[in-house]
Amino acid sequence: MFAPELIAPCGMNCGICKAYLAYSRRVPYKKGEVSHCTGCLVRNKNCAFIKRDCPKKVGRQLRFCYECADMPCKQLAKIDELYRARYGMSMVENQKMMQEKGMDAFLRSQAEKYRCPSCGDVISVHDGKCYACSYKADKPKGSNPKKQWVPNRQVRARRKLA
Repeated sequence: MFAPELIAPCGMNCGICKAYLAYSRRVPYKKGEVSHCTGCLVRNKNCAFIKRDCPKKVGRQLRFCYECADMPCKQLAKIDELYRARYGMSMVENQKMMQEKGMDAFLRSQAEKYRCPSCGDVISVHDGKCYACSYKADKPKGSNPKKQWVPNRQVRARRKLA
């Protein structure tokens, strides 16, 4: 389901990105609504979030930010804060898990966290949508309207109750 080639140097799993999911599931491009992306590594690009500001050239000289003694740098900390608030996802935590438990464990955790309860495909971190079956995750009650849903929180809670 997920592959190491889809993990960006910053710790973003491109396999849960709505632009990658739309591209890989052949959802037609629609300006302003549906964008397409093949992922940083596939395009041979430096990290889309860190870009050229990284003095260590993560994605070129280093494969992941966790290989740098300065992790998290201010660029990674900024995007991490944004993703934590909006999507309930942390690139810094992703980095730590990959470093401490390895890529296979990280990919397994991502597959569990972002699995569509309806069809088993992938739910986007950005909009809670499954691009294979159009399942849409509910936003948690009382959530900040500027924040997005946190994937499979409700599904895991229901499993614990069962």
